[in-house]
Amino acid sequence: MKELLLSIVLLILLSFTGCQSGSSSHKQRPLIGLSCSHPSDYSSARTTYTESVIQTGGTPMLIPVTTDSIVLADIISRLDGIILIGGADIHPSYYNEEPIEQLGEVDSLRDVYDISLIRLAAQRGVPMLGICRGEQLINVAFGGTLYQDIPAQHPDTTVRHNQEEPSSVPTHAVNLLPDSEMARITGETQLFTNTHHHQAVKQVAPGFRITAWATDSIPEAIENIEGKPIWGVQFHPEALTIAGDSISARFFYFLIDKAITFQKSK
Repeated sequence: MKELLLSIVLLILLSFTGCQSGSSSHKQRPLIGLSCSHPSDYSSARTTYTESVIQTGGTPMLIPVTTDSIVLADIISRLDGIILIGGADIHPSYYNEEPIEQLGEVDSLRDVYDISLIRLAAQRGVPMLGICRGEQLINVAFGGTLYQDIPAQHPDTTVRHNQEEPSSVPTHAVNLLPDSEMARITGETQLFTNTHHHQAVKQVAPGFRITAWATDSIPEAIENIEGKPIWGVQFHPEALTIAGDSISARFFYFLIDKAITFQKSK
């Protein structure tokens, strides 16, 4: 009887060891951190962001809104990629301007949190994609400026940048530089995109270049030119991806690919 029990225990241990060995050799999906909005007393991100990451091969993780730099650094150290999502206006003090009357709602806590994320991720070389506010934050964090309000500060008003249609509906054209990463990602030099913003990149940050514009000359994409894996778009590819747009999905496939490369380098 004792021999039988020992045999059973041995088989269980061998089975467990085999499972552990198999799981360690299994290729892990890259872990993609998502910055969060900060409505009321909780941290959140739309499912369009999380589902876009899942559909293109990543595992999304929401990064809670906090100013605890130790916690944020610990989270960033575990990530293979990061997406900075949309949201409220950025306080103009971050680019040495006084607020104008048309400035929208700002969230001081989230400004500190988002800029901390950008700097921590950049220090570690974590691949980073900024979307809408996220692109604007990247530009500000590295020394660029913004239009606080496009209608008030930009002379050409031929493009409506805050569409009434749902995010799943593209409403205006965006022209891409042919030699840009954005053109290589999409395989296109012109996109038809959605738009939900009244702020935008004005003076691009040192070390970056503008690589896409709306037809009224408002910047729609930026990318780093110093070898850092940092990109930003003003429109919302996550909403179009979930609606079935295969070209918009390429932004997420691209980030996932960069995240896998980064994961292997750790």
